[in-house]
Amino acid sequence: MTTPEAGSRDHLALIAQTCAAIRGPDEDAMARARAHQDRLAKPRGSLGALEDVSVRLAGLAGTSFPPVPEPAALALFAGDHGVHAQGVSPWPQSITSAMVETFLSGRAVINALARQNGVRLTVVDVGVAADLEPHPLLHQRRIRRGTDDLSRGPAMSRDDAAHAVATGIEIARRLVAEGYRCLLTGDMGIGNTTPAAALVAAFTGAPAEDVTGRGTGIDDATWYRKVDVVRQSLQVNQPDPQDPLGVLAAVGGFEHAATVGFLLGAAASRVPVIVDGVVASAAALAAARFAPDVVSALVAGHLSAEPGAARALAHLGLRPVLDLEMRLGEGSGAVLALPIVQAASRILHEVATIDELAPNPSRRAHRVLVLGGARSGKSQVAERMVEGAGSVTYAATGPQPSDDDPEWKHRVALHRERRPDHWRTVETRDLVTLLATDDPEPLVIDCLSTWLAATMDDCGVFSSEGHGPADVAAKALAEQTDALLDAWRNTRRFVVAISNEVGSGVVPATYAGRIFRDHLGWLNSQVAAESDEVWLVTAGIPQRLR
Repeated sequence: MTTPEAGSRDHLALIAQTCAAIRGPDEDAMARARAHQDRLAKPRGSLGALEDVSVRLAGLAGTSFPPVPEPAALALFAGDHGVHAQGVSPWPQSITSAMVETFLSGRAVINALARQNGVRLTVVDVGVAADLEPHPLLHQRRIRRGTDDLSRGPAMSRDDAAHAVATGIEIARRLVAEGYRCLLTGDMGIGNTTPAAALVAAFTGAPAEDVTGRGTGIDDATWYRKVDVVRQSLQVNQPDPQDPLGVLAAVGGFEHAATVGFLLGAAASRVPVIVDGVVASAAALAAARFAPDVVSALVAGHLSAEPGAARALAHLGLRPVLDLEMRLGEGSGAVLALPIVQAASRILHEVATIDELAPNPSRRAHRVLVLGGARSGKSQVAERMVEGAGSVTYAATGPQPSDDDPEWKHRVALHRERRPDHWRTVETRDLVTLLATDDPEPLVIDCLSTWLAATMDDCGVFSSEGHGPADVAAKALAEQTDALLDAWRNTRRFVVAISNEVGSGVVPATYAGRIFRDHLGWLNSQVAAESDEVWLVTAGIPQRLR
C-alpha cells in the first residue's frame, strides 16, 4: 500500500520529470514558417494574428509545416471552494455538482460547442464537495471535498496541491496517448474566480481590485466583498511567486492546480493546448513558474471578460484568438477558438505560394506522395488535397472488381462513391503517359502499390518464385520502374500519388511477399526523393514529413 509520504514523493517526481521534458520553441522552424507565410499567395501579413498562431505551432512541432492540431480533446476539471462561505458568489455551492451532472447528460453549453467542433469532452472531479454518480465521461480523481477557506489560511496542503498538479499531468498524458493532438482546458466550480483572482495577483503583483471580476454576475456589494477576500487571502498567506506549488496551495483551487498539470503535460508532449478563460489563464501563470517554456505550447483561446484574464495573458505575452466578452468558463472559449487554430496550420499546408502561381513555362509542377498503411485513410487525405480544383483525373491502378474477391469489389465501390461526379476516373496502369501529359488539371494516382504488384506480376517476378528466369523478370521490372520514376521526375502536372508504407502493414512471409515488400520500399523511397511534399497518414491523422 502506498503511504501518503510515498504518494507525495511520486507526485513531486512526476512534476519534476514533466517540467524537465519541456523545451522552448524551435526557432529555426519558426523562421522557416514565417518565411513560407510571406511567400503564400496573399499580401504579406494580411492574415494578421493568424500568421502568428501558425508560426507558434511550427515552433512547438519543430517543423515549418506543423500538423493540423486534430483531433482535439477537452479536460474539464471540477472542484469546490471553502472561500464560498465568505459570500463571494450568489449561487449555492451545490450548483457545481449540478453542472457536472449537466455536462455528463450532454445538455450544457460546452456539450453543444464540443459536438459542433468535434471535440471529445472529459470531466474530471478533482475536488467536488458532493457525491457524483459514476459515468463513462467522468474521471473520479477527487483529492478532497473542496478546499479550505483561503481568506483564513492555505486553501490546501502542499501535498494536495502536488496531487492535483500530478493529476492534470496524468490526464494530459492519457489523452495524448489516445491520439489527441490538441488539448483544451475547461473548469467548473462555484466561487473559482476568487482563487483565480488571488493567483493572478500573487504572480503578477497586481492589486486585488484590478484582477477581481464579477464572476457569475455579482452586484457591487458582493464585488467589494470579493475584492476584500482576495486582498485578505494575500495578506494572510503571503504567497511567494517564486514558489508556484506554494502559491497554488495557499490561494488556489483543485481545478486550478489540475489545469497547471494539464498545461505542463501537454507542453512536455509537444502538443498545443488552447487555454480558456480566467481560471486557465491563472493556471498558466503558475505553469510558467514551474517551467517558463510551457508558454510556447499555449494558445489563448479568448479574452475573458474577467479582468484577471487580460492581466494574466499580458504577463505571459499571449494574444487571445477571440474577444467575445465571454465569462462562462467550461472551456467554451477554447472550443470556439479551435477551428481558427486549426485553420492557421492548414493554411501553411494547402495554400499555394506566389512562385507556384507565377507564369513560368519551365517550372515543374508539384508532386506529392501520400504514404500510409492499409485502411489508414491515406486516400481520403490525398483526395482532400485536390478539393476545389474543379476537374481532376483519378488514375485507379488496381485490378477490376469481380465477384471472386468481394472485399476488393466492396472497397472499389466505396472509392467510386466517394469521388465527385465531375472527376474523371481512368482505370489504367499506364502512369507514364498520364504523367507526361501536359494537362492543367490535377492527377491523383491510387495507388503505386497496386501498380507495382500488377507490374511485377506482368514481368514474371512472382511466377519465377526464385527458380525461373529471375534475371529476365528483374530486368523487365527495372525498365518499368525506371520509366515511371523518370516520368514522375519530369512531370509538369500537379500530381498526388498514394502508396502503402510497407512498415505500416503486414506483408506475407512468402517469397513473393518479401520481393514485393522490398521493391515497394525501394520505389517509395525513390518517389519520395523526387517529391515536393511527402505525407504519412496514421489512423486517419496526416503528418507532413517533407
